Amino acid sequence: MLSMLFDYARSFMQSQFPAVLIGTAAFLLLRFLLCRAGRLPRRSLPHEIGLVVFVLYLATVLSLTFLPFRFAPDAGAFAFDSTLLAIAQGTYTAGSWVWAMMLGNVLMLVPFGFLAPLLWEKLRWWRVLPVGLGFILAVELLQPLTGRSFDIDDILLNFLGIVAGALLSALVQALLPKQTAALRA
Repeated sequence: MLSMLFDYARSFMQSQFPAVLIGTAAFLLLRFLLCRAGRLPRRSLPHEIGLVVFVLYLATVLSLTFLPFRFAPDAGAFAFDSTLLAIAQGTYTAGSWVWAMMLGNVLMLVPFGFLAPLLWEKLRWWRVLPVGLGFILAVELLQPLTGRSFDIDDILLNFLGIVAGALLSALVQALLPKQTAALRA
């Protein structure tokens, strides 16, 4: 199962990483210009590094979920049949590829739940849950427009990842309050 995830990561690096770099570079340029013009406050170096990591992460998630882009509104599908429910009911036996995809869907959103509360003080761990759910729903609802499919299991598994990340973030904030404050400055 892990070898499948590594193969997928290698494939991503070869095909989609340039788009991630371009998106991150565009963000950095825009942020630099807005800070220089005085429209955004200057923050600490740890906060700026955290923002770059978060934007790089978001660009990666968007690249994984939307690329390759094929604008075809009728090509995408809405899958309301839950593989998770079928597994729980014993009507479906998942192979290693299905388990790898489910694990990947959980792990993909752990950084969102972890990083957002660390970077923004008002976005405490319990507040990141509805924000993360909104992000997941937006991605899932837009995927059919790009030739991809809407999947109810993705929503559930991605949200589980956000919850895990948010809980881990709360633990880090409790154990390292000074470092968390420095990151947010």
